[in-house]
Amino acid sequence: MYLSQVKSNGKRYIYLCVYDRGQEYSTRRERRVYAFGEARQALKKMRRWKRKFREFPQELKELGCSEQDLSDWITTLETGKTKTGRNFIVNV
Repeated sequence: MYLSQVKSNGKRYIYLCVYDRGQEYSTRRERRVYAFGEARQALKKMRRWKRKFREFPQELKELGCSEQDLSDWITTLETGKTKTGRNFIVNV
């Protein structure tokens, strides 16, 4: 799983995606599994979940996401780099 961003109407939206190889006739190789919303709001939500992990969405828990994943996502949004070193520039 990895974070993805889409720019629309001058705003950046953050999504959690997974690689999807099951779509034989599709050119898209990713599937969005969770929408965090606009980048600033997404970061606020993630920080709140870090403080109160019991509020972390059940949907994400069922996908196998952990507190460590949440910390990685926050770091990615704050620094503009993923844990693998890929650029992920978001104007937050």
